[in-house]
Amino acid sequence: MTPRERVLATINHKTPDRIVTELGSTNCTSIARKTYDKVKKILGVHTEDRLMMEDFQISLVDEPVLEFLETDTRGVPAHPCFPKQVINKREFIDHFGIHFKMPDNELYYDMVYHPLQDMTELAEIKEYEWPDPVVPAAVKGCRERARKLKEENRYAIVGDIVDSGIFEPAHYIRGFQNFLTDLLADEDIIHYLMEHMLRFQCARQEQYLQEVGEYLDIIFVGDDLAAARSPLMSPAVYREMIKPYQKRYFDFIKSRTNAKLMYHSCGSVVPLIPDLIEIGVDILNPVQVNAAGMDPRQLKKEYGDQLCFCGAVDTSQVMPNGTIDDVRDEVARRIDELGPEGYILTAVHDIQADVPAQNVLAMYKAAKEKQI
Repeated sequence: MTPRERVLATINHKTPDRIVTELGSTNCTSIARKTYDKVKKILGVHTEDRLMMEDFQISLVDEPVLEFLETDTRGVPAHPCFPKQVINKREFIDHFGIHFKMPDNELYYDMVYHPLQDMTELAEIKEYEWPDPVVPAAVKGCRERARKLKEENRYAIVGDIVDSGIFEPAHYIRGFQNFLTDLLADEDIIHYLMEHMLRFQCARQEQYLQEVGEYLDIIFVGDDLAAARSPLMSPAVYREMIKPYQKRYFDFIKSRTNAKLMYHSCGSVVPLIPDLIEIGVDILNPVQVNAAGMDPRQLKKEYGDQLCFCGAVDTSQVMPNGTIDDVRDEVARRIDELGPEGYILTAVHDIQADVPAQNVLAMYKAAKEKQI
């Protein structure tokens, strides 16, 4: 099989010739800058340092690295082109008015101010001036890259506008605690913010999918709904306050591309999985195996005929602290639990800055060598 044939078989619940692997096609399946620099050094790759996400210090992965690892996908991400106000080398304010600051550990930027955090009334919030969602530079060259990949017909093509959710960015501008409080105490604020964020992101998707939608095999949306122990809200609140907006969003995306929808939520999303399937999710990422209820065997048993899974290689313990043999064992275990059909192997979320470069290489080598 070619890499694309392998991916298409996998996401259509057919058995591939070997397990599919992914790196760098989305902002949640890539690699932290510090670790990526070490990987490039080992491989002798000397390329300009490029970021897919500045706030989380997530790298764009170069073609020579992907070829060495023999991954099966190629991404066509939108470019990070929204205007920002640079305060100094360690601080900036983004297009929403969120203030980011780099802490002393220099792993990634923290949000230290949210533009709606001090507002208590909907009337105040309605005075907030939303940024323009359409930035032509964000999609410059995307169509040409996607078309070239399609013509070559070697790799599966993955699309990502980057920062693609509607729930997360809504609480980014409101402030996490305020937003969760509003879910119970001020529904009007929630509906206003979700409606306007939905419009904002649909405008971005419209611009992006006009360029690349016809070429994509997978389209990615990342929007965390859960923490390690449970969803961030009850299923009832989710179904009333968030799910209707996600359904409209996913319907909008699927009306503009035939690609499978890969949805990312960290944490224990188990109580929400039936809802996600209902509103159009085809592939679930990152399968956070150390979160409550996220047992891979049980997930495969209950939902394997309706969902594909992407991720599952543990980034909390095995990847940062394990030996190469530990990594190989982890890879074999996840393939046995979630594969061979319907499983794309990659790390749980981005490969973090504390992961040894040798373990990154070992993960992909083990996946390639695993017999299925």
